[in-house]
Amino acid sequence: MRLTGHHETSSCDTFSYGVANRAASFRIPTSTNAANGKGYIEDRRPASNIDPYVVGALLADSAILDNSVAGPMLKHYLDWQNWKRTAAIEKID
Repeated sequence: MRLTGHHETSSCDTFSYGVANRAASFRIPTSTNAANGKGYIEDRRPASNIDPYVVGALLADSAILDNSVAGPMLKHYLDWQNWKRTAAIEKID
């Protein structure tokens, strides 16, 4: 229901952005717009299967840094995902 584009969210098939637009996939607050782009943005695309720390780091890596340093972090995360699939840990069904 949250990926359809209804309920103050954007469709998962379409990228959009806008100042104070609650229906956009990236919302730019009016305070950020008024401060000449200094502030924050909201990624309003819903997802339940992401690690917010990894996504935040990748966004910062691609938006702020001149040279990407995401390679080792991404490899570590993928290795951890593979380990988690086979680890002898309690699984909740």
